[in-house]
Amino acid sequence: MDETYCRCDWNLSIKRTLYKWDDQLVNLKKKISLIIAVLFLVAAAGCAKKEVPKEFVDSSKLMVPSLPTYQPGEYFLYDSGLSMIATASDDGLVEWRYGSGATSTGYANFLIPQLSWESNLERSKSITDASQNFLWPLNVGKSGRFNVTQTLVKNESSPPDEIKRTWECRVEGTEKVVVPAGKYDTYVVSCSRYSTDDKDWRGRHRYYYSPNIRHYVMVEKDYARRTSTIERLSKHGFNSNYLPQEDQITLKDELYQVLEKGQLGQAESWVSSSDQISAMLIPYQSFKGSREQQCREYRSIYNVEGRVHQHTRKACQAADGSWQRLDESK
Repeated sequence: MDETYCRCDWNLSIKRTLYKWDDQLVNLKKKISLIIAVLFLVAAAGCAKKEVPKEFVDSSKLMVPSLPTYQPGEYFLYDSGLSMIATASDDGLVEWRYGSGATSTGYANFLIPQLSWESNLERSKSITDASQNFLWPLNVGKSGRFNVTQTLVKNESSPPDEIKRTWECRVEGTEKVVVPAGKYDTYVVSCSRYSTDDKDWRGRHRYYYSPNIRHYVMVEKDYARRTSTIERLSKHGFNSNYLPQEDQITLKDELYQVLEKGQLGQAESWVSSSDQISAMLIPYQSFKGSREQQCREYRSIYNVEGRVHQHTRKACQAADGSWQRLDESK
């Protein structure tokens, strides 16, 4: 805003008038103060209504947005409270378990709704004519549609409810977004769903997909009859307890060696039997535990098919010589 609108320039003629009409001085000051206050409020309101411009990203500078794949043990946490961990992955299908206790199976392509879902309250099965690689690789302006028929069972005593939906998706553009997990360059993909019979709009999911971690870092969910929500990625990581037994053994052996003999800050590497997962184990300072046992802080950096997960943890040595993490629940 031009500064001339926020500055009161008292010229000499006004001053002479004020001096001449001394008996009206108080009233004039009140009026002028009121005018200034009104102008200030209007200016402030105008500034408050200004929206922060979106920060677009040149798509040519982004990594190639390839179709994501997931390995058992990878987890993603969102500020909405949603937590999801991959428990199995095979032939383009991924099984997920959620913090609520629900489970699902679906394509690694998250644009397509889950093919099965089960919770304490309901379960469902879906069929779709969408291909597993629907809309991939992502390109700005690319669009497509598919149909889904869902059979929903809310409880054993009620009959199944069949729901038919048509989904229309489009790569809207690119945008830089900031979420609790960090700042990411993303592709923005919007998917709207409609009732197949009457074409009534039912809702929309707008995904912000980061090619760097090959997963969406934010999703905006709008509904025709429910409150809209936004889910922002707050953390992503890897739980080695979901590795095959053979890999768990070799990884623990390597970690024990690092904790017992590793030099401060010196990394040791490990690779899974499938070559799809690698890790760097970096030991840091040693300290005494609550029972005076030997303990150590360390960092594990996992590379899971291009997604890098980092954890800083502490472990203490047990009486039998093994090492136990202090945060086994994570």
